[in-house]
Amino acid sequence: MSNAANAVIMAAIQTAFEHYPKEGDPDWRSPSWIMPEECDHLTRTIMRALDAAGYAIVKKQS
Repeated sequence: MSNAANAVIMAAIQTAFEHYPKEGDPDWRSPSWIMPEECDHLTRTIMRALDAAGYAIVKKQS
């Protein structure tokens, strides 16, 4: 699995939680209410699921 792809996916997850905070979260202004460990776990799970389904993430040639 690509570390660069992991970084992109982790950033996307983190951004999603920053821009769409958990409803009812008393500290909703917190820029990162998802813990980094949770974000990393989600990323690894997504990467494993993609791999198991036969997908590979490759960087586009520019």
